Amino acid sequence: MLAVLFGLPTVLLPGSMTAQVAYTIGFGLLVVLAWLGMRGRTGRARTAHALMAGALTVWLSGDLLYSLLVWRFGELGDVSAADVLWVLGYPLLAAGMVLLVRLRAPGRLREAALDVLAMATVVAALFWQFMVAPEVTGNTMSLAVLFTTFYPFGDVLLFAAGALVVLSPGERTGSTRYLVAALALTFAGDVTISVATLVFPDFDTSQLDSLLLLGNGLIAAALWHRDADDHAGAPKADAQRLHPARVVFLGVSLLALPAINDVRISDQVIQRVTMLSAMVMLTVIVLIRFTLVVREQEQVRAALAHRATHDQLTGLVNRQELHVRLTAALRQRAGDGPVVHFLDLNGFKPVNDRYGHAAGDFVLTEVARRLRATVRDTDTVARLGGDEFVVVSAAVDDVSAVTERLRNAVAAPLHHDGHDLRIGVSVGHASAADLEHPTSDTLLAAADATMYREKGATYAPDATIGMSRTY
Repeated sequence: MLAVLFGLPTVLLPGSMTAQVAYTIGFGLLVVLAWLGMRGRTGRARTAHALMAGALTVWLSGDLLYSLLVWRFGELGDVSAADVLWVLGYPLLAAGMVLLVRLRAPGRLREAALDVLAMATVVAALFWQFMVAPEVTGNTMSLAVLFTTFYPFGDVLLFAAGALVVLSPGERTGSTRYLVAALALTFAGDVTISVATLVFPDFDTSQLDSLLLLGNGLIAAALWHRDADDHAGAPKADAQRLHPARVVFLGVSLLALPAINDVRISDQVIQRVTMLSAMVMLTVIVLIRFTLVVREQEQVRAALAHRATHDQLTGLVNRQELHVRLTAALRQRAGDGPVVHFLDLNGFKPVNDRYGHAAGDFVLTEVARRLRATVRDTDTVARLGGDEFVVVSAAVDDVSAVTERLRNAVAAPLHHDGHDLRIGVSVGHASAADLEHPTSDTLLAAADATMYREKGATYAPDATIGMSRTY
């Protein structure tokens, strides 16, 4: 509201002293409010907000310096010391925005950054072809020509920062919407002023200062907003989904540069080299983006395939994969193999009941780790479910020795949360050589039967588990 109130004279009375004074006072109040809005900010969030408030400050300083120079020296040329301050505000504002997004979405900006870089490449090429090149071509390099390139590419920075905020993961907050709207207004105001100057040389661009003032007001409002510390928001559940707008933007980016090159034909070598460089850069960005998407899909497929064949808690082979591997081992059978060891933990339920599921999960994962460490790399260790495990070996010279190693590995004390947990185990085994027509089911059933005979003969629930407090 403040920006609208003080910007109104620039629309109704463009170029007048009243409009200039109202604009300057309104801008000054916005700068003060922007710095006051930083109260309570700490750490890198404070730095980000300081960069944005600093951008407003240097823009206001540029306005004041320009007015002072005009008052002291009269009409100035195409460039003055004030231009340095005006140009400086663009990278300050963009840096503040990028820092905020990085704080709110750490490690989740790679895809968004590539998409933004692709779109910014196209915008930069558009600005070069239609705004910078006409001014630079045929002119001797000077400060005026140099600043002609600075302003459009400052707008490219603002476009990139705004696009990064929009495309970054997370729910959009009120403060974020203010900042995006501020960047959009500033970008639109700068572009309109530049285009109007080229197309209508006699147009009084001071009438458009109200747009810039409104954009600055939105920045100050964003810094004052109650959720100013949460510009990117918490990640949504569907944050990994590819939004259709991104596909459209990338499609437009791919089509824009060839279209520009065909429509605006120029014999200037520098323009053709610039367009070719932009096309190469855009192609590289899109290829990197495509490669990352394909690699991510491959990783997802690999993870899903692993999840389908392995137990989620222990990482061991699950029941379905066990049958597949055991069937394959029977087909490739050599000697007396394969040999199956069936293990069932004794005293696991009392541990789970007394110390909770976290302790029970620890016991299962630790037993799985010990079994993997005990057997050979070519052997298969599986969890059937609950506290039942299976070890499949292609061939075993001494079955009794393997059984004893497995029993000792499981029976060693387990230390968890200040307790020594002693878990017993019943082990049964069966060899394919002992069965007339072995299958995965009959071999597992035979090993299971010998395990239960051992459990029935030796297992006394109160004697196979010991628990003691350690410090």
